[in-house]
Amino acid sequence: MPGVQAKTINSIPPAKIVINISSLPSNVGVGVNIEKNTAGKAVIMIFDEYGNVLLKQVLPTGKGVEKDYILNKLDNGEYTIHVTSNKKEMEKDIRVFDGQCTFR
Repeated sequence: MPGVQAKTINSIPPAKIVINISSLPSNVGVGVNIEKNTAGKAVIMIFDEYGNVLLKQVLPTGKGVEKDYILNKLDNGEYTIHVTSNKKEMEKDIRVFDGQCTFR
């Protein structure tokens, strides 16, 4: 019909996921912050330089996650932290050396 416009009903906004990995200023470690507008589990993994899994944590299906990982018990070396949530992934290489944790 001329002059009739289609109207979207019950439109679902696209999933928004923001993953941040940051160093902890007062500790040897990293902080992970996941902000999302849809529920879904998050998986956080830490690997050594040889690809061995040192930590795998599956976090509950919530809309947001904030978690700190203290790495002061790790030997000096190169590590990788990998975060996955609702098919979005982020990975950062980290270096633990003499009581400090930095990103490579």
